Amino acid sequence: MADLSARVRAEVRELKPYQAGKPIEDVQRELGISRVVKLASNEYPEGPFPEAIEAIERELGQLNRYPDPGSYELGHAVAEVYGITPEEVFFGNGNNEILELLIHLLAEPGQEVLYATPSFPIYGLICQTHYKVGRAVPLDANWVHDLPAMAEAVNERTRLVFICNPNNPTGTYVTGEQVAAFMDRVPSDVVVVLDEPYVEFVTAEDYADWFSLRDSYPNLVSLRSFSKTYSLAGLRIGYLLGSEEIVSLLHRVRQPFNVNRLAQAAAAASIRARERVAQRRRENRRRMDHLQKGMQELGVEVLPSQTNFFLAMVEKEIPDFFDRLLHEGVIVRPMQQFGTGERSFRVNTGTDEENEFFLRALGRVLRGEDRS
Repeated sequence: MADLSARVRAEVRELKPYQAGKPIEDVQRELGISRVVKLASNEYPEGPFPEAIEAIERELGQLNRYPDPGSYELGHAVAEVYGITPEEVFFGNGNNEILELLIHLLAEPGQEVLYATPSFPIYGLICQTHYKVGRAVPLDANWVHDLPAMAEAVNERTRLVFICNPNNPTGTYVTGEQVAAFMDRVPSDVVVVLDEPYVEFVTAEDYADWFSLRDSYPNLVSLRSFSKTYSLAGLRIGYLLGSEEIVSLLHRVRQPFNVNRLAQAAAAASIRARERVAQRRRENRRRMDHLQKGMQELGVEVLPSQTNFFLAMVEKEIPDFFDRLLHEGVIVRPMQQFGTGERSFRVNTGTDEENEFFLRALGRVLRGEDRS
């Protein structure tokens, strides 16, 4: 058989596949243990809202029918909740699809897409496949987006800027004042994306509120998700809030029926039950505070976070640290791939019981004890 890799574009041949968090089933099968806690993929520990499950059940008998290509009901539900028009909302098969569509729409070979590093690795992956249009700007010394440096990096080739806020994997955030100062330095024909899948977890009062910035900066858009607080990660649905012009252009490049029927129904029911989000935000903050305290008591450095996860650093090198955690039945996310150091890991909150299970396991590994 011919070597097909020779036919593939060079920028694709150079890529390494994205390594997702290890599934629970893999650990159970490989290690022969029944109790496994996964705190690696920033998932919310509880299931979808009851209204979402009921909406899915109502749609099951219609799976022989294609979904609404324009997501009419969902678009009106989101618009009603946020006080905007349906023409200012765009839906995708997860946020990754929308990121890819934005790059496809705006960046030609030789042009540039700016993003921070370390940040969401999908930015670099998609930019690499799209004619190497990406350019990364390091975070500042506090692991926060260095917006002044990013503004300096904008040039005549720049078409798109991604600001992951709060940032994954650091959990840090930029303020509304900082974003406004950045936007004042960015040309109006450069689209700036506030990538905000964790926005519902934020408790900081000075957070960059897109709704207060949108009228001053029509080239600023917000990218949000139903995967986190709404617990619909398995259905892959995200959405963009932006000007009618940007949304209209995105519709030109998306695939037909890009959001499936079950995802549309569950998301519409979830956004209409939005009053439940405040309760989940409070519960998440309580669990985050407990998890932070527990790790710090074990001597683990933890960055302040406005999300449902922490970036943590172990003080000294521990041989087979992640493998030993796996044998304890705990899955966290090693962060070497993200560029935050070999002794760093990301851990999200679980249920109260899962958090305690993790802290006990972490303590045993740090002390060099075996699981009894």
